[in-house]
Amino acid sequence: MRRRRWGDRLLAVAVGTLSLWYAVRWLDIPTFVIAVAQSLVPVAGILLVAVTLAAGASKRRRTAAVGVVASVAALVGALPFVVPSGRADPGPDDLVVMASNLQFGGADPMALTGAVRVRGVDVLVLLEVTPSAVDRLRDAGLEDDLPYVVGHPRPGADGTLIRSRYPLTELPTPTFPGEVNLSQPVARVELPGSAVGAAPRSVLIRAVHPMPPTDPNLTFWRQSLDGLATWARSQPDGIPLVLAGDFNASADHPGYRQVADGLVDAHEAAGSGWVRTWPIGRRVIPPFVQIDHVLAKGLTVTGAGSEVIPGTDHALVWASWR
Repeated sequence: MRRRRWGDRLLAVAVGTLSLWYAVRWLDIPTFVIAVAQSLVPVAGILLVAVTLAAGASKRRRTAAVGVVASVAALVGALPFVVPSGRADPGPDDLVVMASNLQFGGADPMALTGAVRVRGVDVLVLLEVTPSAVDRLRDAGLEDDLPYVVGHPRPGADGTLIRSRYPLTELPTPTFPGEVNLSQPVARVELPGSAVGAAPRSVLIRAVHPMPPTDPNLTFWRQSLDGLATWARSQPDGIPLVLAGDFNASADHPGYRQVADGLVDAHEAAGSGWVRTWPIGRRVIPPFVQIDHVLAKGLTVTGAGSEVIPGTDHALVWASWR
């Protein structure tokens, strides 16, 4: 009898703790602990459903009832990521955008160039691009596929490039509060017409790389997401917009959802499920969060995915757009 009472208490505590953990995704307070907890919200959701099932199987009805309510909320929240929405069939004129954080320029240049060729990438956003990484990528033949470029390589994590199969025009990058951080250039891509004699089409693309949510960058991190959301909403509706890169935030961070509001998250729209792009290659910690994204306005997603390449702790992400 005593053992059952302890089991009841442990299951009740587990359901309550996991329910609160899942609810933290709506808490918009930029602290390191909360940011980490929000990154792990999908883990909380999975554990919550498992504990609720255990409570039901052991006939602990009250605990199971509370768990069912919280589990339904978690499952409803996960549903948009597993059920495709607004996805079109792939076509020959699709625009393929890829983004890759090179982790201080260390990503394998041959693997990255190979991924670009396999996917038929038209626009590539590169984060944490160092001068030596540019040389290695040139030797790997990346410039043959994507000859146009804006942005600048720099030592450390600040270098950002946008490479393209089609001509690029670099545009001024306005600075909002919190954007005094990593390079996030803006460019207009001039696509060829979809029919013979048709006028060129333009797409606006911005590389995204705000500060990570770590001390002493927490305020800059949250403000930079605010600034990015403000900038995205200020863009005209007449030209499609793409945001791609390392957002240092997931769909369970309120700041990311603010940026994505009114835009299409490629992986969510494609029903890609629980995508995990970081951290890659750790011995103890498996990848658990998607902080690398491709968002768009004025385009329809036709496919999305991710791929691990050696030499970097981020999986690259790609999306194709009609």
